[in-house]
Amino acid sequence: MAEFEAVGISQHIYVRDRVGDGIYANAACAGEKTLGETLGGPGAHFRGLATTTRTNPSDPTLAEVDGGQVAREVAAAAASAALAQNYTERLLLEEVPCQDEPAGHWVYGPTRTLDVAPGIAANWMGAYEGDLNTAGAAPEGKEPCGGIAVLRSGTHYAVLQVDACLDTTAMTRIVRAAVTRL
Repeated sequence: MAEFEAVGISQHIYVRDRVGDGIYANAACAGEKTLGETLGGPGAHFRGLATTTRTNPSDPTLAEVDGGQVAREVAAAAASAALAQNYTERLLLEEVPCQDEPAGHWVYGPTRTLDVAPGIAANWMGAYEGDLNTAGAAPEGKEPCGGIAVLRSGTHYAVLQVDACLDTTAMTRIVRAAVTRL
């Protein structure tokens, strides 16, 4: 949470946790699948960060108020580092279709890779509002407004959806902090 304060989120952030299965990213272009549908296997740890205490009755990690969600992380452990690598690759591939959307629809930007140390890495894509998407892809030279990251550290893997409007520098800082703590 200190990392979000460091990048300019000044409102109080409430943390909500749960364990189980559920939608791990909110992108309709990715099919809004659950982690179980994509990877199979047991549930995960869901952590929602919001500036409101009003949450979705069916999933307390999601803010019920528009604009109240700061971020949401869905994390789990695989049986091996190789399997965690496989899972992160599959999770990233689920989000790639969101990089190519009709003009006027929000879109993810190009995939950025952040290698922290051997076995600790993240891939993230910035989000761009529909008014910036005039050619079916993220605009060049514009800053994202939040985004999504797929993280891996040893046998652990996670998807981090950042709803707060953060630019490239802030997203890189948040993603680095998240993968380091994973």
